[in-house]
Amino acid sequence: MSDFNKSFVMGRLVRNAETKTTSEGLFIAHFSIANNQSKKNQDGTWGETVYYFDFSLYGKRAEALAPYLVQGQLVAIEAHLIQRRWEKDGKKFSKLEIAVDDIQLVSRPNSKNEGNESREIETKPLEAQMYSGELPAEEMYSEPKFTEEIY
Repeated sequence: MSDFNKSFVMGRLVRNAETKTTSEGLFIAHFSIANNQSKKNQDGTWGETVYYFDFSLYGKRAEALAPYLVQGQLVAIEAHLIQRRWEKDGKKFSKLEIAVDDIQLVSRPNSKNEGNESREIETKPLEAQMYSGELPAEEMYSEPKFTEEIY
């Protein structure tokens, strides 16, 4: 039986996505979101803790969504964890990566004209928003193959 490896996170992008294309032609978008968690303090008052998470989105989805992954964009993400290991100059490195499986653009970023209110937008499944056809199954569910360091 396979172990369970899924994460579900909602938050706002803290800056525009950074993009690159590997030498194999794989498009990658790296971005970070802020996730606010309310919690009760010891004195009984409520406070907020902000957590920051880094994500990687690969392939055609990354290429199609990169222009929309801008600072302030509220997103809902389904992802899985990957541990990347590599060696450089005899030194071993490891990084925990959060790889996006599905992403929904929930609302537009706040603009100066809108004040502090965000406007909800109608969301459709990602494929309906960005593609006229289905993504190949191997594109959606397979791990990207790398022959070079991606960070």
